[in-house]
Amino acid sequence: MKKGIDIFFEDDRRIVKGLGYYKPRAINDLKELVKGSVKNFGNTVGFKFKDKKGQIVGKTYIEFDKEIDCLGTALLSLGLKNSRIAIISENRYEWGVCYFSVVNGTGVVVPMDKYLPENEIINLIERGQVDAIFYSPPYHQTMTQISQSNKKIKYYICIEKNNNTVGSDNRFLNMPDLISKGKSLIDEGDLNFIDTQIDKDKLSVLLFTSGTTSMSKGVMLSHSNIASNVTSVSTSIQIGPGDVHLSLLPLHHTFENTIGLLMMVHSGVCIAYCDGIKYIAQNILEYNVSILVAVPAIFEAMHKKLIKGIEKSGKAKIVKALIKTSDILRFVGIDIRRKLFKSIFNQLGPKLRIAVSGAAPLDPQVIIWFDKIGLKLLEGYGLTETSPVISVNNDFFIKPGTIGYPLSGIEVAIDSPDQDGIGEIIARGPNVMLGYYEDSDATNEVIDEKGWFKTGDLGIIDNKGFISIRGRAKSMIVFTNGKKAFPEEYEVLLNDIPGVCDSFSWGYLSPNGDVQVCAKLVVDKEAIQTKKGEILKDEDLASLFSDAIKKINDTLPQYKIIRYFILTYEDLVKTTTLKIKRNVEQEKITQKLDSLGLDMRKISGKVIDKL
Repeated sequence: MKKGIDIFFEDDRRIVKGLGYYKPRAINDLKELVKGSVKNFGNTVGFKFKDKKGQIVGKTYIEFDKEIDCLGTALLSLGLKNSRIAIISENRYEWGVCYFSVVNGTGVVVPMDKYLPENEIINLIERGQVDAIFYSPPYHQTMTQISQSNKKIKYYICIEKNNNTVGSDNRFLNMPDLISKGKSLIDEGDLNFIDTQIDKDKLSVLLFTSGTTSMSKGVMLSHSNIASNVTSVSTSIQIGPGDVHLSLLPLHHTFENTIGLLMMVHSGVCIAYCDGIKYIAQNILEYNVSILVAVPAIFEAMHKKLIKGIEKSGKAKIVKALIKTSDILRFVGIDIRRKLFKSIFNQLGPKLRIAVSGAAPLDPQVIIWFDKIGLKLLEGYGLTETSPVISVNNDFFIKPGTIGYPLSGIEVAIDSPDQDGIGEIIARGPNVMLGYYEDSDATNEVIDEKGWFKTGDLGIIDNKGFISIRGRAKSMIVFTNGKKAFPEEYEVLLNDIPGVCDSFSWGYLSPNGDVQVCAKLVVDKEAIQTKKGEILKDEDLASLFSDAIKKINDTLPQYKIIRYFILTYEDLVKTTTLKIKRNVEQEKITQKLDSLGLDMRKISGKVIDKL
């Protein structure tokens, strides 16, 4: 077995290159991905979802492929060759059909955030020069409003068949009718879509990063970028027919798009569509889910819920003893974790065997705990600009607190490391984007002449090649003594405090010019109730959390301690992949302080919602 990495030097940089472990079916483009899966998995059910009656139905890979070809053929018949076509919808089977019908022979797909307000949808349509748009029924009213002022959009295509004709506007169509039309055209010998040759190095996917439309960048990806990433991930994690993946992260986001859709299709995994965040636990059980791709907040919530349930049942000591026994047995090569903790998996999901976390840092203790009961939880790292995965812990090597090794064919290095080895993470490989849409200056700022992409994240690579992230360069806290710290490292510690369900930390410039670490704690109302069901008084909460923070500070150097904290009952502002919008949270706090004419010393321990 290979070690999976190669370490060498270039231009005085130590570079870690991923080699991989498995030899998956290599693909050059996304059309090859679909056709190869049809050949290999054919009549296997590749998709499961609920119909309007709540009954679970399935679609095979053959059915999926035929619907793609029919829809693509119909799109070409409408004169949409080489067009920009957007998709805005909740996660569903049809989303994938739309996606492939565009990229595999029609034009450029522009996935859109389903949570965007109407004004931002309009802005992205204009910025992306969109010619047509697929949408699901909840967006019909929005599309109607847009159609009244936007005459450039040629077609508005509803994913479902309904009465969506708007007056005499013949631009409104529906997907089922188009699929029927495409089938008829193919039966008559129209092979224009099916025979399309893919230019794998051409712009095929235009993804807008999170943020307001004036700030978001358009990331240009090719078939080659994405296909290389699917192949690379498949060299480190083995999944396949018999596995079921629960699709719950938004499909417009590159993490779910590449890993939760494309990689699953490539590997012959069945994709089940989640009914919503509230139904994750239920869906895992009813679909017999074995693979879960999610963000840290979801895994941390699952962990807290399980721990709480174990403690409530009075079995905490028994579970602790079983973990100790299991550790001893594993040391001598005997692994019976799934048997020992069968009752836990009956609640979590009897078939759940592997989970992948990305988009934000994950508490290492969560990874360790799940490993001890028999669930492999792999933390990875990537960005939209890298299609997206750069590195991941894998089937052979897992080091909690790190993002693992680079994927096969991807090189990672640390640029300009300081005395502690911390510097900007840079990456190079076939997964790096073509560039930013209509912004060559921004592209040149992040991709140098040798192909190195500057991630904007600071990290370190240890002697064994494991990569660890310390935080975003933009959010780094720089103290007056020149030392550095990162909000993420504080938030992992703060989120472990009983009664805290989330947190945000930042570097506060105090009136005397000193930089001090401050935190905003989101109070978990259920966890801080008295025995009578009453919520603790504000002063009692302040005392409780102050004591907990003092314990954290005892483990930190004096210059890094958390000086002040505030409380809130409101959720933090986050992106659709649950990343904290730090600039927004920072601005909210600054505005509150300015309106009160106070500084952090005066409001520390207070509930900011009540000030």
